Parts: sequence; C-alpha cells; structure tokens
Amino acid sequence: MANKRSRYKEDRHFYCPHCQARIWRLGSSKHFLFYQNAVELKKELNISTKKAKMINTNYPVYVDRTAWIEQFFCPNDGQLWLLVTRKQDQKLSIHLPDRKDWNRTTKTILPDRPNPSVSEYTYRMSRNKDR
Repeated sequence: MANKRSRYKEDRHFYCPHCQARIWRLGSSKHFLFYQNAVELKKELNISTKKAKMINTNYPVYVDRTAWIEQFFCPNDGQLWLLVTRKQDQKLSIHLPDRKDWNRTTKTILPDRPNPSVSEYTYRMSRNKDR
C-alpha cells in the first residue's frame, strides 16, 4: 500500500530529439508562451472564435501555462532548449521550438543569434580556436 497516493507514479523521462539519449532538466526557469490576439489564441489553443475573442477582451496578453520553453542537458549534444507542452491527460511532450515559439516568450535570447550584450570582439575571440 505504500505510494498509493503518490503523484509521481510514472517517471517522466525525456529523450533527445537528435540522438534519442535520455536528457535531464537543468532547473532553469520556464519561459511560458503568450498570445496577443484572438487569431493566435484560436489557432494555437484550438478553441472557438467566440471563446478566443472573449479571452482576448478580458486578457489582452494571454499567458499559456500549458506550453513553455525550458533548458535540458543531453550527454551527447550538450545543452538544449526544448518546447514542453502539457496535454489534456497531463502528459508532457517535448519538441524543438520554432522561431515563432521563441518570439512568443519573454526574457529569452534567440539561440541562433549571439548575445547582444557581448561585444563583437569578445564574441569573435571566444570562437577563435588557435589561441
């Protein structure tokens, strides 16, 4: 009868989309996705137009608590940023985020662009392999 009421009955293991090795969460903050108009709400949340307009009038910026971008670690590929979505049955699924997903989050830096607070010289020197 031990663990009868445990919330953690099934272990949530995630696997790398590139090499299929097991990956681990790094404990980074969750960067939730947000939507700013009724068209985005209807398309992304699969709800009716009427409900999307009602949500948009009450909340001009709707934060989706079922989808977020989080940092993971793969032993083969290193650090990965993945889009985690919670389905209706409370199961989590992971995908590689698109550019539109990165644009719908706050306080994130696009991974294909260098950090804007780092100077061009420092960025170039950090990539120099024959120092």
